[in-house]
Amino acid sequence: MTQTIDRARRLLVLAERDIISFRALSGHPEVDISATGFFAQQVVEKCLKAVAEYHGIVFRRTHDVDELVDLLLQHHVAMPFPSDQFSVLNPFAVILRYEETPYVSMSLAEMSKLVDLAHQWARGVVTA
Repeated sequence: MTQTIDRARRLLVLAERDIISFRALSGHPEVDISATGFFAQQVVEKCLKAVAEYHGIVFRRTHDVDELVDLLLQHHVAMPFPSDQFSVLNPFAVILRYEETPYVSMSLAEMSKLVDLAHQWARGVVTA
């Protein structure tokens, strides 16, 4: 097994750890959606990075899922979803963690769908 595949699998394991946190927080009525959204964004980010690693694509340290999607598209990595699908999660990476902003444009159910979509896709690529 190559180092690239090892790193891709490690990122997938980290994403799966964040899925557990996302699910736990989603079910807790006192947790603010911005905290839950942070873990949703982290899952998607790590899944995108896992696929990039698997394909040997070098990426910079970033939390911007749009940047990661664009990088994958530049390297002709096929995605079974619209390229802007995960954009709504970008504010959860930093902005909503450090600012008191009432702006949340999605429900927990929508976040869950994005988490599942990213994870199933990345898992299919990396463990194929």
